[in-house]
Amino acid sequence: MNRVPRTRVAHAFRRTALPLASYYAVTLAVPLANGAAQSGAFVEHALAVLVVPPVAIILACTVHTIAHALASACRAAGASRRCCRLP
Repeated sequence: MNRVPRTRVAHAFRRTALPLASYYAVTLAVPLANGAAQSGAFVEHALAVLVVPPVAIILACTVHTIAHALASACRAAGASRRCCRLP
């Protein structure tokens, strides 16, 4: 992975830090405070809550990077075709 996608991923995590922390507080801290830690289902829920959002952020950054690269390639191909046309 080169530097540009890593920078985009880091920027995405910085942008989502506050909403993600709020989400974790509501979905993990509140049930823990109410004694849900004894439940085996809570462990599975906590694992999903901790894993899915970062994976979704990385996936979104990957899709965005690919779409941006394709759009740039299309613009470059379109520009070269316009320049090469004969009147």
